[in-house]
Amino acid sequence: MRFSPGIYEHAAALIGRTPWEVSRSGALLAEAHRTAWERYRHPLVVAGIDVYNLEPEAYGALVAEARGNNVPAIARHPCSAIGQLRELPPLEPLQHGRIRAVLEAGGRLREACLGAEVRIPVCGPFALAIGLLGLDELLMGLVEEPEELAAALRHLVRGQFRFLEVIRAAGLRPLFFESGTTPPLLPVRDFTGVEAPLLRELFGHAQALFGEPPPCIIGGDAAPVATALLEAGPGFVINPSETDQAAFMEAARAFPQIHVRVNLPAPLLLSPSFEPVAAAARGAVALAATRPNTSVGCGVVPFETDPAALLRLRDWVEGA
Repeated sequence: MRFSPGIYEHAAALIGRTPWEVSRSGALLAEAHRTAWERYRHPLVVAGIDVYNLEPEAYGALVAEARGNNVPAIARHPCSAIGQLRELPPLEPLQHGRIRAVLEAGGRLREACLGAEVRIPVCGPFALAIGLLGLDELLMGLVEEPEELAAALRHLVRGQFRFLEVIRAAGLRPLFFESGTTPPLLPVRDFTGVEAPLLRELFGHAQALFGEPPPCIIGGDAAPVATALLEAGPGFVINPSETDQAAFMEAARAFPQIHVRVNLPAPLLLSPSFEPVAAAARGAVALAATRPNTSVGCGVVPFETDPAALLRLRDWVEGA
């Protein structure tokens, strides 16, 4: 059983740098993720640290310098009302230095991490809107201005098309990130009625550009919206540790062409004992074995994780 951990800020720890330092440098980003891949040989390498901040920053969001080992976060949103999202000019990715740096890192990683899937992080529509407007304003818009919000999100999706085209021109491939759209934050009716059609459009454009359905990571309580997510047409999804994983897997049986990664909770990697880690891994492997085209992984590996603990988990899963 292949094991695939989510490695972002932990890559910075492996080269003795902070997440902030690595996030601001294409050279350090490439070095950190190359070092992580050489250590763990994980199958999915993402050229990113703060994967939800890239496009919002390009649109004008302020990403504050993170202290210590914290992951950078947005300190100021560029929009304060739903209508302002529609007024944003289309994203021109190559005009933004950090996007250019991520693409540079992706190119280096593609050459260095032979056999791995190297991916460029791309925000889904709600993730991008949250970065531009803030979660509270977005949720209020769902209640008070649903049609205006839907139009604004469609505008943002078309801006993401340009980012996908730039990724393709660089010889790279995307990975969509859209956590924050699952219940209870986004009710099932809104995921089905608003989010799913946007994802279908976004995934369809990616399929046309890259010749394959794109991967998409949506965490949280995803089981209630699993069918709607899978119907949107991704090529890869996670079965989050935060949801009813058996129910998610049951929904996934109707979509055998989509790869599902059963996630363990990553904070377990900080446990002083391997017993709870092994117990969780045993359950994940057993669940993954009930469906073809399924693997096991974990969520975002904490910065301070002991590499020996992650290697022990990987070896346990792959030897099961």
